[in-house]
Amino acid sequence: MDANYTQEYEEFELRHWWFVARREIIHQALDRALPRDGSSPRWLDVGCGTGVLLHSYPRVQSKLGLELDAGSVARAQAKGMDVRRVEPKWDFKEYGTFDLITLTDVIEHVEHEHEALHAVRAVLSDNGILLITVPALMSLWSSHDVVNRHFRRYTMPTLLKLFPENEWEVLRASYFSSFLLPLVWTARKLKNWKNRGKDESHATHDFKFGRLDFLFKAIFRAEKGWLRFARFPLGSSLLLVLRKKPDAKGSAPTKDQLAEAGLS
Repeated sequence: MDANYTQEYEEFELRHWWFVARREIIHQALDRALPRDGSSPRWLDVGCGTGVLLHSYPRVQSKLGLELDAGSVARAQAKGMDVRRVEPKWDFKEYGTFDLITLTDVIEHVEHEHEALHAVRAVLSDNGILLITVPALMSLWSSHDVVNRHFRRYTMPTLLKLFPENEWEVLRASYFSSFLLPLVWTARKLKNWKNRGKDESHATHDFKFGRLDFLFKAIFRAEKGWLRFARFPLGSSLLLVLRKKPDAKGSAPTKDQLAEAGLS
């Protein structure tokens, strides 16, 4: 993450319509996935930024955040949060095991995603929950992805292929940020047209505060109700919630798994 972008990022996470609505969708997914037996899960948020998601979900008390950016870590620690700076390596065994791990818009930044997911699985307890969000659809690729140092955007099949059926149980799989997809697609195409032939070092992200924030937030928030009962077939983001199966070895996802995710 660029230094200037890092300074802005916490404010975006706290107030920007996209982050606010996405956070509420994640809260709902966690509510559905976590047991209601009074147990106290241990939560690891990888790539937690300034700890906004960790702080915003009080149902889990035992929380640890890991982050590469020193400035983000400092801001999180100033709020009294257990957020620690890590090196860009995927090995979390020194922190113990966890019952819940979240990777919210993280693995698209990782060149070797299988290595990252293997490290996550190694510290997730048997039957533990993994929640992932990622940007979707390479047709939406723009300078926003360049400045955020993305390696890829995903489709549901390409994301599910990372989670073999005999290692993971898919609890929830859906696109989201769907109601605004036509607007996002149009904006990205216009941006790409304006930036054609320009040096990518001048790429810019899409997050801005504007007069229509309240409207976009209301539209995006409305997706929560739909996601309680159904899935979206397309969207600019993907949500995946999985349960770790114990003592399993890899295999390709089956037709039944794809059907369960609404892809058959």
